[in-house]
Amino acid sequence: MMDPRAYGGKVLPQMLETDPEASAAMHEAGLLFRSEAMRALYRVAIQVAGSDAPVLLTGESGTGKEIFARLLHTLSNRSGRPFVPVNCGVLTGELFADKFFGHEPGAFTGATRLQKGSFELAADGTLFLDEVGEIPLPNQVDFLRVLEERTFKRLGGEKDLGFRARIVAATNRALPDMVRAGRFRADLFYRLNVIPIALPSLRERSDDVAPLAEYFLWLFGHHYHRPNLQLSAGAMELLSRHHWPGNVRELKNLMERVALLHTTDAPVRSEDLPLEMRLELGHDAHHISHTVGHHAFDPEELNLDAVVRRAETQAMLLAYREAGGSKQRTAELLGISPRTLRHKLAQYALKLE
Repeated sequence: MMDPRAYGGKVLPQMLETDPEASAAMHEAGLLFRSEAMRALYRVAIQVAGSDAPVLLTGESGTGKEIFARLLHTLSNRSGRPFVPVNCGVLTGELFADKFFGHEPGAFTGATRLQKGSFELAADGTLFLDEVGEIPLPNQVDFLRVLEERTFKRLGGEKDLGFRARIVAATNRALPDMVRAGRFRADLFYRLNVIPIALPSLRERSDDVAPLAEYFLWLFGHHYHRPNLQLSAGAMELLSRHHWPGNVRELKNLMERVALLHTTDAPVRSEDLPLEMRLELGHDAHHISHTVGHHAFDPEELNLDAVVRRAETQAMLLAYREAGGSKQRTAELLGISPRTLRHKLAQYALKLE
């Protein structure tokens, strides 16, 4: 990724201009902001980065918890060592144990070679536990034991190995409520919650929408060979007023979609943003009708189903090409789920091959 200081947008954070050390750390972590809420959290990050104490990051999905974890790692004296992220939400039972502890050859059927787990791979760096609230109760006991004893054994192994990494955990769940309901161990929660940091939603840091939008559009514009893309004042106003239920992740995905589908060199207008976003913020049908011009239409053009079908087919084909043949990536570019993409393909009898 290119240094954000090299980007020529209109709304770069002042911190990038005045604090070279902060700029380097934020660039390394992929973090960009100018709001006071995030500046305050950055100051907290500086305070706690040098500690070995566990950090628990909380906040809505898409608020950038892993990015903030990487910032903590970059600011720490462990920055030259491994940063190992693990999504706990997809691990259960033996899969969980194997992912974290690793295994020796012959530990179970199919274990033909030594496999290091995340405890070992993290070494004396940072182990980032994403969706830590999803760790199954039986596995929470094993995890707590490692944190308390600072040692572990590979599956099928007899030798104690030292655990030296710093733990940074993240969740969008209310862990205290889970503790009260008996779904999360209290002793593990207190072990992880030494330094709690709550990340604000994007709607709570609206000052960051403009710099993030411009930066993501610049980033994807270069990726898709459209380096001159810009946002008009109207588009920026619409983005700034949007509720952003998906937070920074939603904004990033939208800017990638805009960079991919905006076909002219003219600035991106509010009319080029999703219709549901415009309707949500009061751009009514009368306003929208004035954006399509005043010219005679072919009857086919006036058929709404045909218009939608044509637009969606074109968008799916273009996204599939840019995704290099990956349907998962195609769905991400279109801002829909893989299931919705499959439904659309079946609906239009469209084959992506």
